[in-house]
Amino acid sequence: MTGTVLIALGVAYLLGSIPFGLLLTRFSGKGDIRAIGSGNIGATNVLRTGSKGWPRRP
Repeated sequence: MTGTVLIALGVAYLLGSIPFGLLLTRFSGKGDIRAIGSGNIGATNVLRTGSKGWPRRP
């Protein structure tokens, strides 16, 4: 049980360290989110500066 909890904590830590806001804006073709808006890679800046619908349709 303790080993399972430690593995779950490790995986959660690694998933939490992935900047999903940065990855989603790059994959949708918006470029670097740190260069537009407030410069933060958080969800609020992503929603304010990007389009609401993802993936972006031409």
